[in-house]
Amino acid sequence: MQPSFQPRRAFFRHASRGLFNAVTLAPALVLVTSQASAQAPSGGATLQDAVQRAMHHNPDVQASWHGLQAAMDEVDVAQGGYLPSLDVSAGVGREYREDDGRGSYNADFAEITLTQMLWDGLETANEVERLDRAQLVSYYQFMSTSNDVALKVAQAYQDVRRYRELVRLARDNYAKHLEVYRQIDQRTQSGAGRGVDLEQITGRLALAESNLMTEAANLHDVSARFQHLVGELPADELAAAPDFTQGFPDSIRQVVMKAYEGNPGFHAAIENIAAAKASAAKTKSGFHPQVDFRASAGTNNQSGATGRYDQGVVQVVASMNLYRGGSDLASYRQANDLLEQARDQRDNECRNVRETASVAFNDTRQITEQLQYLNQHRLSTGRVRGAYQQQFDIGERTLLDVLDSENEYFEASRAYTNAAYDLELARARTLAAMGQLLPALNVSRSGVPTLAELGSDGVTLDGDSLCPAQTPTHYSLEELTAGLTPVGTLGE
Repeated sequence: MQPSFQPRRAFFRHASRGLFNAVTLAPALVLVTSQASAQAPSGGATLQDAVQRAMHHNPDVQASWHGLQAAMDEVDVAQGGYLPSLDVSAGVGREYREDDGRGSYNADFAEITLTQMLWDGLETANEVERLDRAQLVSYYQFMSTSNDVALKVAQAYQDVRRYRELVRLARDNYAKHLEVYRQIDQRTQSGAGRGVDLEQITGRLALAESNLMTEAANLHDVSARFQHLVGELPADELAAAPDFTQGFPDSIRQVVMKAYEGNPGFHAAIENIAAAKASAAKTKSGFHPQVDFRASAGTNNQSGATGRYDQGVVQVVASMNLYRGGSDLASYRQANDLLEQARDQRDNECRNVRETASVAFNDTRQITEQLQYLNQHRLSTGRVRGAYQQQFDIGERTLLDVLDSENEYFEASRAYTNAAYDLELARARTLAAMGQLLPALNVSRSGVPTLAELGSDGVTLDGDSLCPAQTPTHYSLEELTAGLTPVGTLGE
Protein backbone atom coordinates (compact mmCIF):
# COMPACT_ATOMS: atom_id res chain seq x y z
CA MET A 1 0.00 0.00 0.00
CA GLN A 2 3.01 2.36 0.31
CA PRO A 3 3.05 3.34 -3.40
CA SER A 4 -0.42 4.88 -2.93
CA PHE A 5 1.23 7.78 -1.12
CA GLN A 6 3.11 8.73 -4.31
CA PRO A 7 1.62 11.28 -6.72
CA ARG A 8 -1.27 9.50 -8.40
CA ARG A 9 -0.15 10.14 -11.98
CA ALA A 10 3.33 8.79 -11.35
CA PHE A 11 1.92 5.86 -9.44
CA PHE A 12 -0.44 4.78 -12.20
CA ARG A 13 2.18 5.27 -14.86
CA HIS A 14 4.75 3.05 -13.17
CA ALA A 15 2.39 0.55 -11.60
CA SER A 16 -0.27 0.06 -14.26
CA ARG A 17 0.91 -3.45 -15.01
CA GLY A 18 0.84 -4.36 -11.32
CA LEU A 19 -2.62 -2.91 -10.89
CA PHE A 20 -3.93 -4.78 -13.89
CA ASN A 21 -2.49 -8.02 -12.57
CA ALA A 22 -4.09 -7.31 -9.18
CA VAL A 23 -7.49 -6.93 -10.79
CA THR A 24 -7.13 -10.05 -12.92
CA LEU A 25 -6.14 -11.94 -9.79
CA ALA A 26 -9.06 -10.52 -7.77
CA PRO A 27 -11.35 -13.52 -8.41
CA ALA A 28 -8.61 -15.83 -7.14
CA LEU A 29 -8.15 -13.67 -4.06
CA VAL A 30 -11.89 -13.69 -3.45
CA LEU A 31 -11.89 -17.49 -3.77
CA VAL A 32 -9.08 -17.79 -1.23
CA THR A 33 -10.95 -15.46 1.14
CA SER A 34 -14.13 -17.50 0.70
CA GLN A 35 -12.30 -20.72 1.46
CA ALA A 36 -10.84 -19.19 4.60
CA SER A 37 -14.20 -17.90 5.79
CA ALA A 38 -15.75 -21.28 5.06
CA GLN A 39 -13.73 -22.68 7.93
CA ALA A 40 -15.86 -20.61 10.32
CA PRO A 41 -19.46 -21.65 11.06
CA SER A 42 -21.97 -20.14 8.64
CA GLY A 43 -25.56 -19.11 9.17
CA GLY A 44 -27.10 -21.33 6.52
CA ALA A 45 -27.16 -21.16 2.74
CA THR A 46 -30.90 -20.43 2.47
CA LEU A 47 -33.11 -17.79 3.99
CA GLN A 48 -35.14 -20.47 5.75
CA ASP A 49 -31.99 -21.87 7.39
CA ALA A 50 -30.93 -18.43 8.61
CA VAL A 51 -34.36 -17.57 10.03
CA GLN A 52 -34.71 -21.00 11.66
CA ARG A 53 -31.39 -20.54 13.43
CA ALA A 54 -32.39 -17.05 14.58
CA MET A 55 -35.62 -18.43 16.06
CA HIS A 56 -33.56 -20.54 18.47
CA HIS A 57 -30.44 -18.45 19.02
CA ASN A 58 -31.26 -14.76 18.57
CA PRO A 59 -31.10 -13.01 21.99
CA ASP A 60 -34.24 -10.94 21.37
CA VAL A 61 -36.25 -14.05 20.51
CA GLN A 62 -34.78 -15.90 23.47
CA ALA A 63 -35.61 -13.07 25.89
CA SER A 64 -39.18 -12.88 24.59
CA TRP A 65 -39.50 -16.67 24.85
CA HIS A 66 -38.45 -16.67 28.50
CA GLY A 67 -40.84 -13.77 29.09
CA LEU A 68 -43.66 -15.97 27.78
CA GLN A 69 -42.55 -18.84 30.00
CA ALA A 70 -42.52 -16.52 33.03
CA ALA A 71 -46.02 -15.26 32.20
CA MET A 72 -47.32 -18.84 32.00
CA ASP A 73 -45.76 -19.64 35.38
CA GLU A 74 -47.28 -16.50 36.89
CA VAL A 75 -50.77 -17.74 36.05
CA ASP A 76 -50.09 -20.82 38.15
CA VAL A 77 -48.97 -18.54 40.99
CA ALA A 78 -52.29 -16.67 40.94
CA GLN A 79 -54.40 -19.82 40.70
CA GLY A 80 -52.85 -20.95 43.97
CA GLY A 81 -55.09 -18.36 45.65
CA TYR A 82 -58.09 -20.66 45.11
CA LEU A 83 -56.47 -23.49 47.08
CA PRO A 84 -56.11 -23.80 50.85
CA SER A 85 -52.99 -22.73 52.67
CA LEU A 86 -51.49 -25.20 55.16
CA ASP A 87 -49.03 -23.88 57.74
CA VAL A 88 -47.22 -25.52 60.59
CA SER A 89 -45.37 -23.89 63.47
CA ALA A 90 -43.49 -25.23 66.48
CA GLY A 91 -41.27 -23.84 69.20
CA VAL A 92 -39.38 -24.65 72.38
CA GLY A 93 -37.96 -22.37 75.07
CA ARG A 94 -38.24 -21.12 78.64
CA GLU A 95 -40.90 -18.86 80.10
CA TYR A 96 -41.07 -16.94 83.36
CA ARG A 97 -44.19 -16.13 85.42
CA GLU A 98 -44.55 -14.67 88.90
CA ASP A 99 -48.30 -14.74 89.46
CA ASP A 100 -48.63 -18.48 90.11
CA GLY A 101 -45.29 -19.10 91.77
CA ARG A 102 -43.86 -21.21 88.94
CA GLY A 103 -41.09 -18.78 88.13
CA SER A 104 -38.97 -20.02 85.24
CA TYR A 105 -40.03 -23.18 83.41
CA ASN A 106 -39.69 -25.06 80.11
CA ALA A 107 -42.33 -24.63 77.39
CA ASP A 108 -42.90 -26.06 73.92
CA PHE A 109 -45.71 -26.01 71.38
CA ALA A 110 -46.69 -27.28 67.93
CA GLU A 111 -49.60 -26.21 65.72
CA ILE A 112 -50.93 -26.87 62.22
CA THR A 113 -53.36 -24.44 60.57
CA LEU A 114 -55.44 -24.73 57.39
CA THR A 115 -56.83 -21.56 55.81
CA GLN A 116 -59.23 -21.56 52.85
CA MET A 117 -60.32 -18.34 51.19
CA LEU A 118 -64.11 -18.20 50.85
CA TRP A 119 -64.55 -14.66 49.61
CA ASP A 120 -62.02 -11.96 48.80
CA GLY A 121 -64.10 -9.55 46.76
CA LEU A 122 -63.14 -11.43 43.57
CA GLU A 123 -59.51 -10.34 43.97
CA THR A 124 -58.17 -13.79 43.15
CA ALA A 125 -60.57 -14.31 40.24
CA ASN A 126 -59.66 -10.97 38.69
CA GLU A 127 -55.95 -11.56 39.27
CA VAL A 128 -56.17 -14.90 37.48
CA GLU A 129 -58.07 -13.24 34.65
CA ARG A 130 -55.49 -10.46 34.44
CA LEU A 131 -52.60 -12.90 34.30
CA ASP A 132 -54.42 -15.10 31.78
CA ARG A 133 -54.66 -12.04 29.55
CA ALA A 134 -51.09 -11.01 30.35
CA GLN A 135 -50.03 -14.50 29.29
CA LEU A 136 -51.71 -13.95 25.92
CA VAL A 137 -50.06 -10.53 25.66
CA SER A 138 -46.69 -12.22 26.21
CA TYR A 139 -47.58 -14.86 23.62
CA TYR A 140 -48.40 -12.26 20.98
CA GLN A 141 -45.33 -10.24 21.93
CA PHE A 142 -43.20 -13.33 21.46
CA MET A 143 -44.78 -13.93 18.05
CA SER A 144 -44.26 -10.26 17.20
CA THR A 145 -40.61 -10.41 18.22
CA SER A 146 -40.13 -13.59 16.17
CA ASN A 147 -41.84 -11.93 13.21
CA ASP A 148 -39.68 -8.80 13.52
CA VAL A 149 -36.45 -10.77 13.85
CA ALA A 150 -37.41 -12.92 10.85
CA LEU A 151 -37.87 -9.74 8.81
CA LYS A 152 -34.53 -8.35 10.01
CA VAL A 153 -32.82 -11.61 9.08
CA ALA A 154 -34.49 -11.49 5.65
CA GLN A 155 -33.26 -7.92 5.18
CA ALA A 156 -29.72 -8.81 6.27
CA TYR A 157 -29.73 -11.96 4.11
CA GLN A 158 -30.88 -10.06 1.04
CA ASP A 159 -28.48 -7.20 1.73
CA VAL A 160 -25.54 -9.61 1.84
CA ARG A 161 -26.62 -10.96 -1.55
CA ARG A 162 -27.21 -7.41 -2.78
CA TYR A 163 -23.80 -6.07 -1.81
CA ARG A 164 -21.99 -9.14 -3.08
CA GLU A 165 -23.56 -8.34 -6.43
CA LEU A 166 -22.70 -4.64 -6.11
CA VAL A 167 -19.10 -5.49 -5.24
CA ARG A 168 -18.95 -7.59 -8.42
CA LEU A 169 -20.34 -4.71 -10.47
CA ALA A 170 -17.93 -2.23 -8.88
CA ARG A 171 -15.00 -4.58 -9.49
CA ASP A 172 -15.99 -5.00 -13.14
CA ASN A 173 -16.32 -1.23 -13.44
CA TYR A 174 -12.88 -0.77 -11.88
CA ALA A 175 -11.34 -3.35 -14.22
CA LYS A 176 -12.89 -1.61 -17.24
CA HIS A 177 -11.50 1.75 -16.16
CA LEU A 178 -8.10 0.20 -15.62
CA GLU A 179 -8.20 -1.31 -19.10
CA VAL A 180 -8.98 2.10 -20.60
CA TYR A 181 -6.23 3.62 -18.48
CA ARG A 182 -3.68 1.20 -19.93
CA GLN A 183 -4.76 2.09 -23.46
CA ILE A 184 -4.46 5.83 -22.80
CA ASP A 185 -1.17 5.39 -20.98
CA GLN A 186 0.32 3.48 -23.91
CA ARG A 187 -0.91 6.13 -26.36
CA THR A 188 0.51 8.92 -24.25
CA GLN A 189 3.89 7.27 -23.92
CA SER A 190 4.02 6.67 -27.68
CA GLY A 191 3.12 10.31 -28.35
CA ALA A 192 -0.23 9.49 -29.94
CA GLY A 193 -2.27 10.48 -26.91
CA ARG A 194 -2.84 13.68 -24.95
CA GLY A 195 -1.72 14.23 -21.39
CA VAL A 196 -5.11 15.64 -20.45
CA ASP A 197 -6.74 12.32 -21.39
CA LEU A 198 -4.39 10.52 -19.03
CA GLU A 199 -5.28 12.94 -16.26
CA GLN A 200 -8.96 12.41 -16.93
CA ILE A 201 -8.83 8.61 -16.87
CA THR A 202 -6.59 8.74 -13.79
CA GLY A 203 -9.28 10.67 -11.92
CA ARG A 204 -12.05 8.37 -13.14
CA LEU A 205 -10.01 5.32 -12.15
CA ALA A 206 -9.60 6.75 -8.66
CA LEU A 207 -13.37 7.21 -8.44
CA ALA A 208 -13.94 3.62 -9.57
CA GLU A 209 -11.48 2.48 -6.91
CA SER A 210 -13.38 4.48 -4.28
CA ASN A 211 -16.69 2.98 -5.41
CA LEU A 212 -15.26 -0.53 -5.09
CA MET A 213 -14.00 0.15 -1.57
CA THR A 214 -17.34 1.68 -0.59
CA GLU A 215 -19.28 -1.37 -1.76
CA ALA A 216 -16.81 -3.66 0.02
CA ALA A 217 -17.32 -1.68 3.24
CA ASN A 218 -21.09 -1.96 2.82
CA LEU A 219 -20.75 -5.72 2.35
CA HIS A 220 -18.73 -5.93 5.55
CA ASP A 221 -21.37 -3.99 7.48
CA VAL A 222 -24.34 -6.05 6.32
CA SER A 223 -22.40 -9.26 6.96
CA ALA A 224 -21.77 -8.06 10.52
CA ARG A 225 -25.49 -7.32 10.91
CA PHE A 226 -26.31 -10.82 9.64
CA GLN A 227 -23.89 -12.28 12.17
CA HIS A 228 -25.49 -10.24 14.96
CA LEU A 229 -28.96 -11.50 14.10
CA VAL A 230 -28.21 -15.13 13.26
CA GLY A 231 -25.14 -15.72 15.41
CA GLU A 232 -22.97 -16.89 12.51
CA LEU A 233 -21.42 -15.41 9.39
CA PRO A 234 -23.33 -15.75 6.12
CA ALA A 235 -22.43 -18.73 3.94
CA ASP A 236 -20.17 -18.20 0.95
CA GLU A 237 -23.03 -19.04 -1.40
CA LEU A 238 -26.51 -17.80 -0.53
CA ALA A 239 -29.49 -19.17 -2.42
CA ALA A 240 -32.17 -16.88 -3.77
CA ALA A 241 -35.00 -16.10 -1.37
CA PRO A 242 -38.28 -18.01 -1.77
CA ASP A 243 -40.92 -16.72 -4.14
CA PHE A 244 -43.29 -14.66 -2.00
CA THR A 245 -45.71 -13.92 -4.84
CA GLN A 246 -47.73 -17.11 -4.27
CA GLY A 247 -50.99 -16.10 -2.61
CA PHE A 248 -49.86 -12.48 -2.40
CA PRO A 249 -52.76 -10.03 -1.84
CA ASP A 250 -54.17 -8.18 -4.82
CA SER A 251 -55.26 -4.94 -3.19
CA ILE A 252 -54.04 -2.65 -0.48
CA ARG A 253 -57.32 -2.94 1.41
CA GLN A 254 -56.93 -6.71 1.46
CA VAL A 255 -53.41 -6.28 2.86
CA VAL A 256 -54.58 -3.94 5.62
CA MET A 257 -57.47 -6.19 6.65
CA LYS A 258 -55.19 -9.23 6.74
CA ALA A 259 -52.76 -7.21 8.84
CA TYR A 260 -55.55 -6.48 11.33
CA GLU A 261 -56.35 -10.20 11.44
CA GLY A 262 -52.79 -11.50 11.69
CA ASN A 263 -50.37 -8.92 13.05
CA PRO A 264 -49.24 -10.21 16.47
CA GLY A 265 -48.16 -6.81 17.77
CA PHE A 266 -51.66 -5.45 17.17
CA HIS A 267 -53.22 -8.49 18.84
CA ALA A 268 -50.96 -8.00 21.87
CA ALA A 269 -52.29 -4.46 22.21
CA ILE A 270 -55.89 -5.75 22.08
CA GLU A 271 -55.26 -8.39 24.75
CA ASN A 272 -53.54 -5.77 26.89
CA ILE A 273 -56.88 -3.94 27.15
CA ALA A 274 -58.52 -7.08 28.56
CA ALA A 275 -55.68 -7.40 31.06
CA ALA A 276 -56.14 -3.76 32.09
CA LYS A 277 -59.89 -4.33 32.57
CA ALA A 278 -59.22 -7.25 34.89
CA SER A 279 -56.70 -5.17 36.79
CA ALA A 280 -59.27 -2.40 37.24
CA ALA A 281 -61.85 -4.92 38.47
CA LYS A 282 -59.33 -6.31 40.93
CA THR A 283 -58.95 -2.94 42.65
CA LYS A 284 -62.63 -3.10 43.72
CA SER A 285 -61.82 -5.96 46.08
CA GLY A 286 -60.44 -3.45 48.56
CA PHE A 287 -64.02 -2.32 49.22
CA HIS A 288 -65.19 -5.86 50.12
CA PRO A 289 -64.72 -7.97 53.26
CA GLN A 290 -62.36 -10.95 53.37
CA VAL A 291 -63.94 -14.24 54.54
CA ASP A 292 -61.75 -17.26 55.34
CA PHE A 293 -62.34 -20.71 56.73
CA ARG A 294 -59.71 -21.67 59.30
CA ALA A 295 -59.05 -24.94 61.11
CA SER A 296 -56.15 -25.53 63.46
CA ALA A 297 -54.93 -28.16 65.88
CA GLY A 298 -52.02 -27.96 68.27
CA THR A 299 -50.42 -28.94 71.53
CA ASN A 300 -48.89 -26.74 74.21
CA ASN A 301 -46.72 -27.89 77.09
CA GLN A 302 -45.94 -25.63 80.04
CA SER A 303 -44.02 -27.23 82.91
CA GLY A 304 -45.76 -26.73 86.19
CA ALA A 305 -49.38 -26.72 87.22
CA THR A 306 -50.98 -26.47 83.79
CA GLY A 307 -48.82 -29.10 82.11
CA ARG A 308 -49.60 -30.10 78.48
CA TYR A 309 -52.89 -29.39 76.77
CA ASP A 310 -54.19 -29.91 73.22
CA GLN A 311 -56.40 -27.48 71.31
CA GLY A 312 -58.42 -27.63 68.08
CA VAL A 313 -60.26 -24.74 66.42
CA VAL A 314 -62.65 -24.58 63.44
CA GLN A 315 -63.97 -21.14 62.52
CA VAL A 316 -65.06 -18.79 59.77
CA VAL A 317 -63.29 -15.46 60.02
CA ALA A 318 -64.49 -12.27 58.37
CA SER A 319 -62.37 -9.13 58.22
CA MET A 320 -62.67 -5.82 56.44
CA ASN A 321 -60.50 -2.77 56.25
CA LEU A 322 -62.32 0.40 57.26
CA TYR A 323 -59.66 2.94 56.34
CA ARG A 324 -56.37 2.69 54.44
CA GLY A 325 -55.56 6.33 53.85
CA GLY A 326 -57.49 6.48 50.56
CA SER A 327 -55.16 3.95 48.91
CA ASP A 328 -57.98 1.75 47.61
CA LEU A 329 -59.72 4.62 45.85
CA ALA A 330 -56.43 5.86 44.41
CA SER A 331 -55.64 2.36 43.10
CA TYR A 332 -59.04 2.23 41.43
CA ARG A 333 -58.45 5.56 39.68
CA GLN A 334 -54.97 4.49 38.63
CA ALA A 335 -56.23 1.22 37.15
CA ASN A 336 -58.85 3.03 35.08
CA ASP A 337 -56.27 5.49 33.80
CA LEU A 338 -54.09 2.55 32.77
CA LEU A 339 -57.11 1.05 31.00
CA GLU A 340 -57.53 4.22 28.96
CA GLN A 341 -53.81 4.17 28.24
CA ALA A 342 -54.12 0.60 26.95
CA ARG A 343 -56.92 1.67 24.60
CA ASP A 344 -54.77 4.53 23.30
CA GLN A 345 -51.87 2.14 22.75
CA ARG A 346 -54.16 -0.19 20.79
CA ASP A 347 -55.30 2.69 18.58
CA ASN A 348 -51.70 3.72 17.98
CA GLU A 349 -50.68 0.16 17.17
CA CYS A 350 -53.57 -0.13 14.74
CA ARG A 351 -52.39 2.98 12.92
CA ASN A 352 -48.82 1.67 12.89
CA VAL A 353 -49.96 -1.61 11.36
CA ARG A 354 -52.06 0.16 8.75
CA GLU A 355 -49.17 2.45 7.81
CA THR A 356 -46.59 -0.33 7.69
CA ALA A 357 -48.80 -2.63 5.63
CA SER A 358 -49.93 0.03 3.17
CA VAL A 359 -46.43 1.45 2.63
CA ALA A 360 -44.90 -2.01 2.14
CA PHE A 361 -47.58 -3.10 -0.33
CA ASN A 362 -47.39 0.20 -2.21
CA ASP A 363 -43.63 -0.30 -2.50
CA THR A 364 -44.20 -3.69 -4.14
CA ARG A 365 -46.41 -2.11 -6.79
CA GLN A 366 -44.20 0.94 -7.27
CA ILE A 367 -40.94 -0.99 -7.57
CA THR A 368 -42.51 -3.63 -9.83
CA GLU A 369 -43.44 -0.87 -12.26
CA GLN A 370 -40.09 0.89 -11.90
CA LEU A 371 -38.13 -2.30 -12.43
CA GLN A 372 -39.10 -2.64 -16.09
CA TYR A 373 -37.97 0.93 -16.79
CA LEU A 374 -34.73 0.43 -14.88
CA ASN A 375 -34.04 -2.75 -16.82
CA GLN A 376 -34.74 -0.98 -20.09
CA HIS A 377 -32.32 1.78 -19.06
CA ARG A 378 -29.67 -0.78 -18.09
CA LEU A 379 -29.94 -2.65 -21.39
CA SER A 380 -29.90 0.57 -23.41
CA THR A 381 -26.84 1.96 -21.65
CA GLY A 382 -25.13 -1.41 -22.11
CA ARG A 383 -25.62 -1.20 -25.86
CA VAL A 384 -24.46 2.43 -25.92
CA ARG A 385 -21.42 1.51 -23.85
CA GLY A 386 -20.35 -1.15 -26.35
CA ALA A 387 -20.97 1.11 -29.34
CA TYR A 388 -19.03 4.03 -27.81
CA GLN A 389 -16.05 1.79 -27.09
CA GLN A 390 -15.95 0.59 -30.70
CA GLN A 391 -16.27 4.16 -31.98
CA PHE A 392 -13.53 5.33 -29.60
CA ASP A 393 -11.18 2.65 -30.91
CA ILE A 394 -11.50 4.10 -34.44
CA GLY A 395 -11.36 7.71 -33.28
CA GLU A 396 -15.04 8.64 -33.65
CA ARG A 397 -15.68 9.13 -29.91
CA THR A 398 -13.80 11.01 -27.25
CA LEU A 399 -12.46 9.50 -24.07
CA LEU A 400 -15.04 11.50 -22.12
CA ASP A 401 -17.81 9.84 -24.13
CA VAL A 402 -16.46 6.39 -23.28
CA LEU A 403 -16.02 7.15 -19.59
CA ASP A 404 -19.45 8.73 -19.31
CA SER A 405 -21.09 5.72 -20.97
CA GLU A 406 -19.13 3.39 -18.67
CA ASN A 407 -20.27 5.24 -15.56
CA GLU A 408 -23.86 5.46 -16.77
CA TYR A 409 -23.92 1.72 -17.36
CA PHE A 410 -22.44 1.12 -13.91
CA GLU A 411 -25.02 3.35 -12.23
CA ALA A 412 -27.85 1.81 -14.27
CA SER A 413 -26.73 -1.68 -13.23
CA ARG A 414 -26.54 -0.59 -9.59
CA ALA A 415 -30.01 0.96 -9.75
CA TYR A 416 -31.51 -2.16 -11.30
CA THR A 417 -29.82 -4.47 -8.79
CA ASN A 418 -30.93 -2.35 -5.84
CA ALA A 419 -34.50 -2.20 -7.13
CA ALA A 420 -34.64 -5.98 -7.64
CA TYR A 421 -33.62 -6.61 -4.03
CA ASP A 422 -35.84 -3.79 -2.76
CA LEU A 423 -38.81 -5.49 -4.42
CA GLU A 424 -38.12 -8.79 -2.67
CA LEU A 425 -37.76 -6.98 0.65
CA ALA A 426 -40.98 -5.03 0.08
CA ARG A 427 -42.81 -8.33 -0.34
CA ALA A 428 -41.21 -9.66 2.84
CA ARG A 429 -42.22 -6.47 4.69
CA THR A 430 -45.79 -6.87 3.46
CA LEU A 431 -45.94 -10.45 4.71
CA ALA A 432 -44.42 -9.41 8.03
CA ALA A 433 -47.03 -6.67 8.46
CA MET A 434 -49.73 -9.32 7.99
CA GLY A 435 -47.96 -11.68 10.42
CA GLN A 436 -47.43 -14.16 7.57
CA LEU A 437 -43.67 -14.06 7.02
CA LEU A 438 -42.81 -17.07 9.19
CA PRO A 439 -45.62 -19.22 7.71
CA ALA A 440 -44.49 -18.20 4.21
CA LEU A 441 -40.99 -19.41 5.07
CA ASN A 442 -42.41 -22.52 6.77
CA VAL A 443 -40.32 -21.71 9.84
CA SER A 444 -41.38 -21.97 13.47
CA ARG A 445 -39.84 -22.46 16.87
CA SER A 446 -40.39 -25.81 18.51
CA GLY A 447 -42.25 -25.98 21.81
CA VAL A 448 -44.38 -22.87 21.32
CA PRO A 449 -47.90 -23.43 22.75
CA THR A 450 -50.93 -22.89 20.57
CA LEU A 451 -53.65 -20.40 21.42
CA ALA A 452 -55.97 -23.31 22.19
CA GLU A 453 -53.45 -24.62 24.71
CA LEU A 454 -53.46 -21.19 26.32
CA GLY A 455 -57.26 -21.28 26.51
CA SER A 456 -57.89 -18.70 23.81
CA ASP A 457 -59.77 -18.63 20.53
CA GLY A 458 -57.83 -15.57 19.40
CA VAL A 459 -58.66 -11.89 19.58
CA THR A 460 -62.08 -10.51 18.75
CA LEU A 461 -61.99 -7.74 16.17
CA ASP A 462 -64.81 -5.23 16.29
CA GLY A 463 -65.45 -1.67 15.30
CA ASP A 464 -63.84 -0.33 18.45
CA SER A 465 -60.64 -2.30 17.82
CA LEU A 466 -60.05 -1.34 14.19
CA CYS A 467 -59.08 1.95 12.66
CA PRO A 468 -60.47 2.70 9.17
CA ALA A 469 -58.80 0.67 6.41
CA GLN A 470 -58.70 3.68 4.09
CA THR A 471 -55.19 4.37 2.74
CA PRO A 472 -53.56 7.00 0.49
CA THR A 473 -53.99 6.77 -3.26
CA HIS A 474 -51.44 4.83 -5.30
CA TYR A 475 -50.34 6.52 -8.53
CA SER A 476 -49.10 4.57 -11.53
CA LEU A 477 -46.93 6.09 -14.24
CA GLU A 478 -49.89 5.99 -16.61
CA GLU A 479 -51.96 8.05 -14.19
CA LEU A 480 -49.13 10.48 -13.52
CA THR A 481 -48.49 11.09 -17.23
CA ALA A 482 -52.11 11.19 -18.36
CA GLY A 483 -52.73 14.13 -20.68
CA LEU A 484 -49.06 14.75 -21.44
CA THR A 485 -48.12 14.99 -25.12
CA PRO A 486 -45.07 13.02 -26.29
CA VAL A 487 -42.27 15.20 -27.67
CA GLY A 488 -42.42 13.51 -31.06
CA THR A 489 -46.05 14.60 -31.59
CA LEU A 490 -45.69 18.26 -30.67
CA GLY A 491 -45.48 19.37 -34.29
CA GLU A 492 -48.24 17.16 -35.58
